[in-house]
Amino acid sequence: MVRYFYCVGIMCVFWMSPGHASESEGLPDKVDRWMESVVLLLTGPAWCTGVVIDDKGTVATAYHCVASGLRPEIRTRNGDQFIGKMVAADPKNDVALIVASDLAGVVQPLPIRENQPRQGESLYGLGHPFAPAAGRTMAMEGMLQWSVSSGIVSAVGPRLIQTDAALNPGNSGGPALDEDGRIIGIVSRKLGGDNVAFLSSAENLRLLIDRKTKPSPFGGQFSMGLSSLAPGELNSASGFGLSLATILRDRLVIQGSYILDQNARAAALERGFAWAPTFEVMAALRQRFGRGNWSTAVDVGGGLVGTEEWYAAFDDVEHTWTVTRDPEEVALAAFWRVSFGGVGLRFMALPMGRGSVLSNGEEAQADPTFILAIDLDLPGVFATF
Repeated sequence: MVRYFYCVGIMCVFWMSPGHASESEGLPDKVDRWMESVVLLLTGPAWCTGVVIDDKGTVATAYHCVASGLRPEIRTRNGDQFIGKMVAADPKNDVALIVASDLAGVVQPLPIRENQPRQGESLYGLGHPFAPAAGRTMAMEGMLQWSVSSGIVSAVGPRLIQTDAALNPGNSGGPALDEDGRIIGIVSRKLGGDNVAFLSSAENLRLLIDRKTKPSPFGGQFSMGLSSLAPGELNSASGFGLSLATILRDRLVIQGSYILDQNARAAALERGFAWAPTFEVMAALRQRFGRGNWSTAVDVGGGLVGTEEWYAAFDDVEHTWTVTRDPEEVALAAFWRVSFGGVGLRFMALPMGRGSVLSNGEEAQADPTFILAIDLDLPGVFATF
């Protein structure tokens, strides 16, 4: 704490430098002052937290909050809004820097602690847990966003700091402060159990500030989801699949799906013939509109779809059914998808029909067809790069 004394003649005036608290300042007053440095980040559908760290409009946050590469919207506690740009990133240690020049001088920054905290020290996590739920009902008014939780430093590692503070989705990227209001870490992740959360240490943040490592243009996210596919023909069978996707800066999506369950054999026994999709490999360009709850992504692209055909015949002499399956074939496909709130509606067209691309290079004769799919981003993004 810095004190200044000014004396003129026998009159002395005590003055405390801006940004410093008096010794009599209680914890509620400190938290209220710290909160002025905390911002809400909206990047596509992601709700995260950031903290202002200098007078130039620099915001520190977790890298996974801005891995999409989209320009985040920055909201201050008093309602001001700015658009930022990621200028430095450390995916390995999950920290990133965002700059919004219009934010310069608007918000008082928080200092970064120079030494590692000790096990057992008190800390305070500031941020926006479950931020989208704030204000949904009258009872939730004034809750969740710009809230604080407390705990202790549970363990200190070379890269991460463990804490028992209650930190939840939405707190990501927010600051964890010591009792003097210094940043000791940036909220990064948590385990499935209660009271086991992790911070990227202040040392990681200081190194990023010094090195100013620019974000790679090829960064992005790995995502996992579920798909339900329904071909648009009578003699077809629906399928349920698991999909994996690589999303490059929310602009290019490369996705593959494997159909785990499909009832083509049973459909063939009922109708004599049935076909079903077995896998898909797609690439698409993405355009996103809006942020937060209103964020909508439109994907347009194409790729390959695997299909298989089943045949069933009844032997009147032996009174038995014979069910056979043709070798898997591959078809060319084009698709578009609209996704909103983690749910996507996809339309795939097979203009040359099933089996349009065979292993021997021949073309099969088949009528054009289509497949409707519902994609669910569950569990969603599981890693960033």
